[in-house]
Amino acid sequence: MSPSLSSSLSRRAWSAALLATVVLAACSSGGSSKATSTTTVAPTARVRVTPGQVTVVSAGPAAQLADADRDAVFAAVGSYVQDATVAPLEGKQVPDLASHFTATAAPALQGAERDALLDTDLPRATGKITPALQPVNLHALADPGGAIDLVGSTLDLTVQANAKGGPITIHRSGELMFTRDGGTWKILSFRLAVTRDGAGLGTAGSTSSTTKAGS
Repeated sequence: MSPSLSSSLSRRAWSAALLATVVLAACSSGGSSKATSTTTVAPTARVRVTPGQVTVVSAGPAAQLADADRDAVFAAVGSYVQDATVAPLEGKQVPDLASHFTATAAPALQGAERDALLDTDLPRATGKITPALQPVNLHALADPGGAIDLVGSTLDLTVQANAKGGPITIHRSGELMFTRDGGTWKILSFRLAVTRDGAGLGTAGSTSSTTKAGS
């Protein structure tokens, strides 16, 4: 087996393991720490990311996720939510969502997974938009050398808004997995489910779910 193929298979295995265990982060016994700050606010102060438990499972010696990486992943979660859900509801031009994803994951934004990833097909809100994001837990995996290039995050988001047809409620939950990409933490894979309630939902599905394993 070639080194490149072996590396790809190993990375896929790590990705699958992370998606399977990220929701158990608070129960993990390896290298855990509580975030030092209580609340991180996205640049527009609309989506608030409350740090939850941060845990690390290592294939070698005990490892810890650096504060800068921890905060960067929290910020990436908030930025994704802001651009994928809040901005479309506000009727704003949707930012380049591909910038949140790795090159291998970005095509999902135009594929069958699109409906579970973003809310661009909903009617524009005419009143207050209230996004409520539950505390975000991070679950990182360290390789035998102690390097951390994969970090999973929980996502439990409820957004309420008023539109012309009446109130709309969006609930999106699951996990996002981030990896380093050009010095930035980007979404490599995901497992999400979304439900939407309200009148006049447009072409968006009332329920949708999707999974994309890392590669």
